[in-house]
Amino acid sequence: MARITVRQRLLAARPGWLVPAIVTGLMSACDRRQNPIPALDGPLVLEVRYPTAVPIAVTDSVSLWGTIGTGKGRLRVNGVPVPVEPNGTYAAFLAVPPGPKPTLELEASKGRTTLRRSVPIQRAVGSTRPPAKPRPVAQWVELWRAPSDTADSATQARPVVSRWTPGGALALSLQLGLRLPADAQTADGFRVRLAPGLAVWVAPSDARALTSVPHRGLLAIGPPTMALTEGSPTIAVRCAEPVASVVEVVRGVVRWTLYGVRKGSDTSFGGSGAVRRVAMDDDGRGRVTIEATLESSPLGWRTGWRRGVATLEIRPGRPPGGIAGLVVAVDPGHPPLGSVGAGGLREDSLTLAVGLETARRLRELGATPILTRTDPGAVSLDERLARAERAGAHLFVSIHANAPGDGRPPWSVDGTRAFWFQPNAWGLANALHDSVARSLRQPEGGILYSNLAVLRGTWFPAVLVEGVALTVPPREAHLRTRQGVAEYAAGLVAGIQGWAARAR
Repeated sequence: MARITVRQRLLAARPGWLVPAIVTGLMSACDRRQNPIPALDGPLVLEVRYPTAVPIAVTDSVSLWGTIGTGKGRLRVNGVPVPVEPNGTYAAFLAVPPGPKPTLELEASKGRTTLRRSVPIQRAVGSTRPPAKPRPVAQWVELWRAPSDTADSATQARPVVSRWTPGGALALSLQLGLRLPADAQTADGFRVRLAPGLAVWVAPSDARALTSVPHRGLLAIGPPTMALTEGSPTIAVRCAEPVASVVEVVRGVVRWTLYGVRKGSDTSFGGSGAVRRVAMDDDGRGRVTIEATLESSPLGWRTGWRRGVATLEIRPGRPPGGIAGLVVAVDPGHPPLGSVGAGGLREDSLTLAVGLETARRLRELGATPILTRTDPGAVSLDERLARAERAGAHLFVSIHANAPGDGRPPWSVDGTRAFWFQPNAWGLANALHDSVARSLRQPEGGILYSNLAVLRGTWFPAVLVEGVALTVPPREAHLRTRQGVAEYAAGLVAGIQGWAARAR
């Protein structure tokens, strides 16, 4: 905690160019004590791992990391010394030089050899263009996805993710094939109405105008029925078309809200097995809620529509009992994309090594690991989830190594973070966060709610773990070793064991 406080105070009081270099030195000194870096005395080079694209647009400060190939060399940026680690890597957070065309001038030296490199900076300027005013329209659109020769089948069939405002925060996932009225349009898409008083925006590439307008008001839906499908209770209602819906879970209650519909009759009935009771409620404003009271919190759920029937399939919670028999989807994050450390360690190669080691350890404990990829080839986010679901996974763990965004210090993401989105994943996120941080001897970065693509699936709890900051040189150096990979994998397995022991 004291280390963070020092950093924050220095950054807040930064008078100019010198303090970022001082902060970099303090952070490096602290991290060297925790994760010693092996010394390297290689040929002098001058490599910049970030920024990779120039010029980069930032405001007043910029991150810079890379290597000079030797711990016995020196590095200066615009004449100011930047600390070099024993293996030759460096990571700094520097003020953007003044002037209309700022440039970072790097100079690496060892003995009589000197190498120089320039990194141009483009000052980021906030947009002064006011947001486009929506243009009123009166038409119906159908949600669809254009055929593609490059997208895999899982990506081609994925739902449309709507937004609350044009280009704003993500809202509901909407099934392909929905026909909805649009009442406004901008270059960013259509505003479509799900029910009276509830509208979202969809991208123009996800909606096509209908030539014939459906002449209907709210769709009438039939009373709910319940059946068991391979041990999972399935609640079904008759519905002539696909409709927008959302599922909320509060402990042992699953609330399924369908939009743009009205119920045909009042219905409630006692359940059986894992479901105690099912009740339907119509608010009179195009929203019908079907509430299922369960014996315990569900492991997962999914909705669908086929041949005039909308369904909610509930996956009962797995009774506690340990890790044996658990089907675990292990997702080595990336490629494509991914971060690169100062020494050149790529996130996708690290996560694959950790994923393979995690799978080996899980197998020894009697679990069934399912790797979403086993080689360096790229796999889409949607296909990763599809592979896990086809395998009947009980949980999904995506493995990553963190890096900051533009204009943030390399160490700003130091520490272990676990991300969750659906409520069934919070317990798993909590267990993984604590165990990975403990195993890697990392600061606890937090358990964070985030609407990430791999976390939206609800058939199993899904968590994304940023175990370590790849842009902090001591962290990267440690993860180059077998011990570092083993510690990351051990933390993941311990977290899964802890969750499985108390999952309900």
